[in-house]
Amino acid sequence: RLFFMGGKRMRIFIVCLLITLSVSVCSAQNVVHKIEDSMPMDKWAHMGVGYVLNDQLKRHTCLTPLERFLVVGGVAYAKEKWADEKFDSGDLAATVAGSLCYEIKF
Repeated sequence: RLFFMGGKRMRIFIVCLLITLSVSVCSAQNVVHKIEDSMPMDKWAHMGVGYVLNDQLKRHTCLTPLERFLVVGGVAYAKEKWADEKFDSGDLAATVAGSLCYEIKF
């Protein structure tokens, strides 16, 4: 309903949105950015894949959270064991961590 209203309310909404989005950029020295910078991009990609796998398993199967966690862990282990030249336990841990992040309730 807010989006269909023109004029002053829409301008106030847009200004508030821009301020909110810019606040996170202004505090670039915080702990989250230090953690992000300390992890290679490959690990973030593995976390994302674990998150998406868990999401799709939840949407399309009747698996419990524990079963989804085990499936994602099994898929990650198989990928590291057979698809890569060298087994990287860090990649496995990042994929499983992404799966766990999906289960966190905010």
